[in-house]
Amino acid sequence: MCHRVCLVSISLFFLILWIPGTTFTQSPSGDFSASAEISVAEAISLAHRVVGTRVNEFIFQNFDTDTIRDVFEISSSDGKILIRGNSGIDLASGLNWYLKHYCHAQFTVIDQQLSLPGEFPLPDSLIVIRTSYRFRYFFNVCTFSYTMAWWEWKEWERQIDWMAMNGVNLPLAITGQEEVWHEVYRELGLTESQIDSFLVGPAYLPWGWMGNIDGFGGPLPASWRESHAALQQKILDRERALGMTPVLQGFTGHVP
Repeated sequence: MCHRVCLVSISLFFLILWIPGTTFTQSPSGDFSASAEISVAEAISLAHRVVGTRVNEFIFQNFDTDTIRDVFEISSSDGKILIRGNSGIDLASGLNWYLKHYCHAQFTVIDQQLSLPGEFPLPDSLIVIRTSYRFRYFFNVCTFSYTMAWWEWKEWERQIDWMAMNGVNLPLAITGQEEVWHEVYRELGLTESQIDSFLVGPAYLPWGWMGNIDGFGGPLPASWRESHAALQQKILDRERALGMTPVLQGFTGHVP
């Protein structure tokens, strides 16, 4: 089983395409692109979560470009830091770039160093950062149990903030997949006991999703399935509002 798990995991694993000094963003397909107003509002909300009330010292603006490659600009206006981008992710990435290069600050998923200066330094010239990559994928399937099995919205919100600030626009999004399977199997006529013996427990869900094991660590209570389906909706709403295109799981061919 381990051999098969590793092969499947490797086939599904991609690294973020990152070059230092570049950043990324925006929905690659455009299907779920947020409006300019939503992008700016989401960027301001994200900035407030990161720098608190000092968000008022920033101005965020959306602008359209004639390229599918993402870009952000940093300058100053009326004594404030002006960040412009063509999506919520660009704006968040611009904030991250400014904090890192001008304030020597760092925001991570589990920690942060945000000893901000009394006055934010104003750029003395226009800074333009472009990405060479249209798609920036993130997550290994196994991460959803290795790291995130017990995450609730608090942890996910911070993770999504970090993804936006680092230019991710194509995140794997399979939280709550087990509830989709449950609904489908019920429609196909399976009993609850049959489904319970098939779905695996929380720590083993990736292997169940990939079709490697049945029932191990289960059964999953209805409260788990329902709460994670609701959590997935919040995850998708936030990712799409920022301009990401979540990657949803297709049918793997694995049935009871």
